[in-house]
Amino acid sequence: MRAVVITGVSRGLGAALFDVSTGRGDRIFAVGRHFTAEQQQLRDERPEDVTLFSTDIADAHWLPDNDTLRGFLRGSEDVVLIHNAAVVEPIGAVGKLTTEAITNAIAVNLTAPIVLTNTFLRAAPHDARVRVLFVSSGAAHRIIDGWALYCTTKAGGETFFDAVASQVRDDDRISVVNIDPGQMDTGMQENIRRAASSGAYFPGQQHWVDAPAEGRLADPIAVAERILKEHAS
Repeated sequence: MRAVVITGVSRGLGAALFDVSTGRGDRIFAVGRHFTAEQQQLRDERPEDVTLFSTDIADAHWLPDNDTLRGFLRGSEDVVLIHNAAVVEPIGAVGKLTTEAITNAIAVNLTAPIVLTNTFLRAAPHDARVRVLFVSSGAAHRIIDGWALYCTTKAGGETFFDAVASQVRDDDRISVVNIDPGQMDTGMQENIRRAASSGAYFPGQQHWVDAPAEGRLADPIAVAERILKEHAS
C-alpha cells in the first residue's frame, strides 16, 4: 500500500498530482489552505483513502505533527512526500518589497518543506520504502531579475534536500530528490504574467508573457504523470 503526502493541491501541478495519485489507488494526505469541490467530494466518498489537512503552511507551527503523520502512514509499505506548494511572489526590486511578502515566501517555499520533511522522516514506518520529492525550479540555478525571493528559496530548498540525500545515501530504503518540472500551464504562470503588467521590476517579463502563445507551457497532468512514474511508482 502506498501513502502519499502532497502540499498545495488546489490547483496547477498539485491538483494534477492529487488526481494522478488517487487515480492509481494511492492513499492521499493533502496539506493546504484550499481544496476543490471535487477533492472534498472524493474525501467524503473515500474517507479511508483521502485526508484533507486544512492549514496555512506559512505557519510551521500548524503543519501536521508527528502523531498525525504517523497515524496516516502506519501500515504503508511505500510512503512518499511531495513538496509542491510554492509562491513566486513577491516579484519586484529588492528595496521595494514588503516584509510580509518576503517572510511569506521564505515560510512557504523553504521553512515548510524543511519542517515537514523532518516530521515525515520521523513518522515514516521503519520498514517502509521512503521517497521525498522537492518540486524545484530552473530559478534555483539561474538568476531571474525581479525574482530574488523565488530564486533564493528554491536554491536553498535544493541545498537542504541535497544535504538530506547525503545523510541517507547509505540507506537503500530512502531516496530524496529535487525535481525541475519546467514551465507549466498553471496559476503561477498567470501570477507571473499579472506581475509583468503591474509595472514591478521584472526585466525579462516578455519571455513569460509570450510563453502561452509560443506553446512553451506543459500540461500539468502530463508533468504529474512523469514525476510519479519516475520517482514515486
